[in-house]
Amino acid sequence: MPKYSEKSQTLWPGLAPQETSDGSVPERRAAQRFPFTASAEVIDLRSKARVTGRSSDLGLGGCYIDTLAPLAVGAAVRVRLERGLLSFEAEGTVTYALVSMGMGLSFSYFEPKDHDVLEKWIAELSGEEAPTAEPSSQTPEQNMLAKIASNRQVLNDLINLMVRKKLIGENEGSSLLRLMFR
Repeated sequence: MPKYSEKSQTLWPGLAPQETSDGSVPERRAAQRFPFTASAEVIDLRSKARVTGRSSDLGLGGCYIDTLAPLAVGAAVRVRLERGLLSFEAEGTVTYALVSMGMGLSFSYFEPKDHDVLEKWIAELSGEEAPTAEPSSQTPEQNMLAKIASNRQVLNDLINLMVRKKLIGENEGSSLLRLMFR
């Protein structure tokens, strides 16, 4: 997750965090987060606005979504993360947003099946459980879906990188991401 800096346009609910003596911002999360990349779709429950991007970290309490157009702080959202053949859905709230970079989400509700997926991912990320190899008995359709998900993630990362390096504009990047996640 990007660090807080005076230069970034940060939208924090309430007061901005105070820096510690070493210049870092104290952690405000209740649960540990781990680096985690997955394709993401976030929907504002009130306006039905849809934002696509990718997650960059994940924890039991929430995640960070890299996106060019973050939603407003305090917005009630539904998030869907997809990685490989697994997906996770939850309702939550946008806790902070970094303009043209992304947003932090806190989870408030998810189904038991989604909790199982989240716990599996966290166990793998924390080293508690060795990642299991994909079953060799996958059908050709499952193999194709896994390849499509992987290619989609690579394209998502490439588009975000091109925008960050200013090779394409934010509007062009957003349009490409919307087309890709239809």
